[in-house]
Amino acid sequence: MQQTIDVMAVCRAGGEAQRAGAKAEAAQAFQAAVSFLRQYIAAGDAESALALEAAIYESFVKSVEDEDHYERCFSLWRDDLAALGRRYRRPPAVAPVAPGRIGFVFLNGVVLGHTEVLFRLLEFRDRAAVEPRLYSFNGCSPDFAARAQALGVGVEVFPERSRWSGPPDGFLPRLRWLQETFARNGDTTAVWLSAPVTSSFALAMGIAPVQVFWSLRYHPVRLPEIDGYVTYGSWGESERTFHGQRWTVCPVPLALERRAIARADIEKLRAQFPQRVLLGTLARYEKIASPVFLECVARVLERHPGCGYLWTGQQRHAGIDAFFRERGLADRCHFVGWVDTALFGAALDLFLESFPLGCGITGYQAMAAGVPLLSFLEPNTVFGMRYWKEARPRESLDDYPVLCARSPDEYVELASRMLTDAAFRAQWIARESRFYEEEAGGSARYSARYFDTLLKSAEAKCSRS
Repeated sequence: MQQTIDVMAVCRAGGEAQRAGAKAEAAQAFQAAVSFLRQYIAAGDAESALALEAAIYESFVKSVEDEDHYERCFSLWRDDLAALGRRYRRPPAVAPVAPGRIGFVFLNGVVLGHTEVLFRLLEFRDRAAVEPRLYSFNGCSPDFAARAQALGVGVEVFPERSRWSGPPDGFLPRLRWLQETFARNGDTTAVWLSAPVTSSFALAMGIAPVQVFWSLRYHPVRLPEIDGYVTYGSWGESERTFHGQRWTVCPVPLALERRAIARADIEKLRAQFPQRVLLGTLARYEKIASPVFLECVARVLERHPGCGYLWTGQQRHAGIDAFFRERGLADRCHFVGWVDTALFGAALDLFLESFPLGCGITGYQAMAAGVPLLSFLEPNTVFGMRYWKEARPRESLDDYPVLCARSPDEYVELASRMLTDAAFRAQWIARESRFYEEEAGGSARYSARYFDTLLKSAEAKCSRS
C-alpha cells in the first residue's frame, strides 16, 4: 500500500514537472511510474495496475497532444495489460444475434465534446434499426442523464457505495459490473468511447460479444478482441491507417444547434478585459500548449499590440503561463478557466484554432455566432476533419469555405489580415457562416453513415458465430 501511495505521488510530481517544461524531471518520473506499472502487471495485481495506468495517463500522456506520443507511451504496457485482462475473461452470456443493440461505454457520464458528438448522432438515428444504451462506470451528471432521456436512450451507471458502507469500489468491480450488465441487457455491441486508458484491459477481458473502439483523438489501442475500429475523417475518406491498423472513417457532426447569445451578455463579458480586440482559443490546455501554435499566437500578438488573447482549461497550465511571460505578453493573455464556450466564442473578434489538434465543437460555435475562425491544414482541425484528403495536394486553399493556413508563417499572415482588412474579414465571416449552416443541416447523413458502420461490424461477427 505504501508503494502505491509513493508512486501516485511520483505521478503527480512528474505531471507538474511536465506542465512546467521540466523535461528531464518529468521523464525520470515517467520511467519510474512505468516500472511500477510493469511490476504490478507481472505480479497479477490488476487493481493496482489499472489505478496506476490511469494516473500515468493523467500526468504524462494526455498532457502532450500527439499521435506518436500516445503510441510510444501505451506501447510500453498495452500488450501486457491486455494479457492480464484476459485472465478475467468470461464467455459471452448471449450470442451476437441483435446487431442493433448497441451500448456506448463512458469512463465518466459527463457532457464533453465527444459526448456532444454522440448525442447528435443518436438524435438522428434510425430508431427502427438501432437500440442504443449508455454505460458509465464512474458516475453520471444530471445533465448527461437528462440529455440521454430526452433522446429516448437508457443509461446504466455503476452503483456507487455510500460513504457509510466502506471504501469505494475500484476498477475491477466496475469492469465486472460492465460485463454483467451488458449480458443482462442483451446488448450485442460495446462501443468504447475514445479514451484509451483502461480499454486494453477491459476489452481483453470482454465486455460484449462485439467490441468496437471509436476514437475521436488518438489510436494507441489494438487487440484481437476488438471487432471494429472507427475514427474521424473527411467525407472523401473510407479508412485511415494508424500504426499498421486500419480504421474505418466516420465523419462526425461538430455543428451543434445554434444558440442565441444576447448582445448585452457579450458586451458585459468583453468589458472584463482591457483590450479592444480579443483573440481566443477555447479548448483543453493540452491542445493550446502546442509549441508551434503558441509561437504563432505570440507572433500575432507582437504584431498587433492592441489585441488581447483568451485561453481556457480546467486549470492553469504552468508551461503556457511561462511562455507568455517570457515573450512579455502575460498582461495581454487572459486565462479564463472552464467556461461557457458558446458565450465566449461569440465574444471574440477572431478564433485562433489550435494545431496540430484542433478545437472541434468550440470552433463551430464561434462560426455560428459570426466570429471568423482561422484553421490549419492538419487532419484533426476543423478544416482537416472536413477536407483533409482532397485539400492536401492543393497549392491554394482559397476555394474552401473555412479559412485555413498551410504553414505557421501563413497562419500569422492570415490572422493579421483578418485583423486589418475589413473586406477580407467580412468575406470570410459570410463564407464560414454558410459553411456552418450546411454542416448543421447535415446531421442525418453523419448519423446514417456512423450507425451503418457499427451495424456492419456486428453483422459480420454474427455471421461468423
